[in-house]
Amino acid sequence: MTQLNESDIFLVGSVPVASDTPEEAMRLCAQSVGDRVFALPDGEVGERRMWIGGLGNTTFSRHPQLVPAPDVAAPFGAYRVKEGVDDLSLDGYLPYADAALSSYRKFVEIRKSGLIAPDVRFQVSLPTPHAAIGGYFADTRREWPLLLRAYERAIVTDIARMVADIPPQDLAIQWDYCTEICDIVGTDSGQRSLDQLWPWNPQGSAEEKFTQYTGAAYIAPLSARIPEQVLLGFHICLGTWPQVPFASARDLTLVVRAANAIVKNTPRRIDFLHLPVVPTAGREFFAPLRQLDIRGARVFLGVEAKDGRAALLRRARAAREFLPSFGISHYCGYGRDAIGSMPSLLGDLRAGARDLREGRDS
Repeated sequence: MTQLNESDIFLVGSVPVASDTPEEAMRLCAQSVGDRVFALPDGEVGERRMWIGGLGNTTFSRHPQLVPAPDVAAPFGAYRVKEGVDDLSLDGYLPYADAALSSYRKFVEIRKSGLIAPDVRFQVSLPTPHAAIGGYFADTRREWPLLLRAYERAIVTDIARMVADIPPQDLAIQWDYCTEICDIVGTDSGQRSLDQLWPWNPQGSAEEKFTQYTGAAYIAPLSARIPEQVLLGFHICLGTWPQVPFASARDLTLVVRAANAIVKNTPRRIDFLHLPVVPTAGREFFAPLRQLDIRGARVFLGVEAKDGRAALLRRARAAREFLPSFGISHYCGYGRDAIGSMPSLLGDLRAGARDLREGRDS
């Protein structure tokens, strides 16, 4: 039971394992929930485990037109464009195509052994431009336009390399859409911790930022060249660092609005959406799900929050009043979680999906 519309478990991306290798991460996930998913990630191991936190080492520090900016306080280090540079390319500097092609070869080997079902796809998770650039570069007026365009072109080039070597019917691509939501929420709610993390974020109202980050000019180029046979989705997140959730939300209103706009402004079909659920979510939190307008995309709700199967089921029951059919997932990726907790967390997902499927959630 691994077809997309029948799958009841989704794995966002990062999976910590002792060896820090894609092979162990994929084997663990396949053994734990492989018959309940439509795609398996490679665990985002190594420098990808901290999501965008490794781009300094893998990309920006290697680029001849970029230099460190030690005078700028940033969680993962800051960089700036060299004086006099008015155009640059990031093609060939991103880690994503190389990692995907290497991990896919392992995926095929494991599938040949029978541990992964024939119709389960290989999943690749990719940061959006704002996520990749926003945390490293403080000059929003001169450098951001230059770098956002460069990243957009480079990630499209990386995707082209992936689809050239990975059969499209074997591939699922997920966009990690998080920092945009956090920026909008920080502006809207006055949550100063959000604005202080990257204090150089451009000024603007929440509605102006929403229009910018969900508009066609920002969203459409990311997926325009992804073949129709490839499954495409968005992981929409409220953040996990330095706390969960990073951006607090009373309900899913903003997330649902963003999902609707992303689907509307993507030039090709979106197949799946992962939506965040805060641990304290009750009935009111899920009510905006009634407003979803996502053209048949499969929804996975992050109702698993490391507090056990009973709490998972409580949140899922509350959501079902407003969205009768959905799959379940961890709140985000597992990259911040302990290696030793993975069997129990994956076990909670499996047990929760079983109880929901068999009607034992009431």
